[in-house]
Order: sequence, then C-alpha cells, then structure tokens
Amino acid sequence: MPMLYFHNMTGRFAPSPSGYMHIGNASTALLSWLQVKSYGGKILLRIEDIDHERCKKQYVDSVFEDLIKLGLDWDEQPLFQSNRENDYATALEFLIKKNLIFPCSCSRKDIRKSIQGQGESHQSYPGTCLNKKLPFEGPYSLRLKNWDGYPIVKRSNNIWSYHFTVVIDDAYQEISHIVRGQDLKECDPLQNHLRKLLGYGFPKISHAPLWFGPNKKKLTKTDGAVSLRDYYNKGWSPEAILGHIARGIGLNKDLGPVNAEDLIHKYESYNWDKHYVSSREVLHL
Repeated sequence: MPMLYFHNMTGRFAPSPSGYMHIGNASTALLSWLQVKSYGGKILLRIEDIDHERCKKQYVDSVFEDLIKLGLDWDEQPLFQSNRENDYATALEFLIKKNLIFPCSCSRKDIRKSIQGQGESHQSYPGTCLNKKLPFEGPYSLRLKNWDGYPIVKRSNNIWSYHFTVVIDDAYQEISHIVRGQDLKECDPLQNHLRKLLGYGFPKISHAPLWFGPNKKKLTKTDGAVSLRDYYNKGWSPEAILGHIARGIGLNKDLGPVNAEDLIHKYESYNWDKHYVSSREVLHL
C-alpha cells in the first residue's frame, strides 16, 4: 500500500503575493495538492513575502480566498517568510563562519560593465569584490563564494534572495516533495548546493507545466495575466476552472467541471513529461 511508505510525505504550495493568482499558479497548486493527498500526506502553505515593496496584504488575502474556493485546503497554519528573519540571519552567520560569503559593493551597472569586459563567453558576475575584504556590516550585497556567478544571498537593500530563503524554509517545514514550475528547474542545482552547505536533506522536486498565453509567453502576474478572480466575476465556477486546468495538464480528457477531490485517483497516472500548456488551452473571458 503506498500510504504505508508515504505517510510522512509533506508538500507545500509557496506563492509570492505580488499579484492575484492566475491559472498557471492554480495549476501548480493543484499538482502540489494532488501529489501529497493521493498518498495520504500533508500539504503546507507558505507565503513568500520577503519583498516588502511588491508583496501586498490584498494579494495574501486573495491567495487564501482562491485556494479555499478551489478546494485546495492546507494543513497547519500558513508560514510567512516575513516572520523568519532570525532564521535566515542564523543560516547566513553559519556560512560566514565557514568563509563562504563575501560582501560586494558592485552596482548593476558595474556588473554589466564587468561582464561586457569579459567578452561574449562570460555572462555572469566575475567576482570583482571577492578579494576586497569589504566589511560585512557595510551597505553591500552578500554573495556566495563557491558557486559560478557568485549568487547573492542578501541584497544591499536587506532583501533576502529567493534561493536562500526557500532552502531554509523547506528544511524548517520538513518538506519532502516540491512541485514548482518548469521555469524554476534551473534553480535546482544551486538550491541543492545550498542544502548541502547547510547540512539539509534533499526533497524530491517535480516541475509543473507552464501555461502560455496567446502571445506565446508564460503567464505572469507582473505582465497582467488574467486572474482567477476575473474568471469568477465573469461567471466561471471554481469547478469549471479546475476542469479546464485538469484538461490542460492532461489529468482529464474533457473540459467538464470537477472537484479537486475527484482528481486524486487520477494523479497516479499523471505524466510529468508535459512541460507547457499552449495558448489554445488558456481560459478565455
């Protein structure tokens, strides 16, 4: 019985509240939910709100509302990254003591110039400040030493990087399975490297298909993708939206309305090789 093996399975849905949820967000949330619910595991909700300028309370509220309407409930209280500052600082101090972090005073303009100076074969930050020994308490970005391009861990404006916080939070929440978009697949090697440095385990990562609009570009909140609330306002029911998603990602053969619970038994045959959903599948108002 699968449940005997997966009884400790824990997944998560971790939206950034920088806009209203759209069909692509809902699709990833559905797959995250189905993955663990089909094996009797638990799903956690994490609000990735570390970017205080872009993340707004109205979008947080809409995440809760949309997930509840879709029947994608979660276990335990939601975790807010904005409440996790001390844990990120502790992990950063650990890496600093391991001599794995260096301060960087380069602006984006400086970095563009340095990349151009390297020629076309180099497309990443060359480590200009690696050996400058700038003080950690200065107004600088903090970068990781032992990875190509020296990725930022904390920016000069004190905003933590996505890669850093997600790794720490996944370990804190004991996440065993992750579902996220195909566009984040390139993040896996760096995040697994950070997990190794911090002594964390390695969750199983699956990648949900991306939804492309009529312009053949990925649906994004920042580009004004049609939100779920727009569909509701035009008369779409949550079941109709789920039916459309299920058809788009290959869980159902027709467009009929469904409940999330109805799809649990179909998850076992889901094909993770599907990388995108074309524009003809996108809901139209």
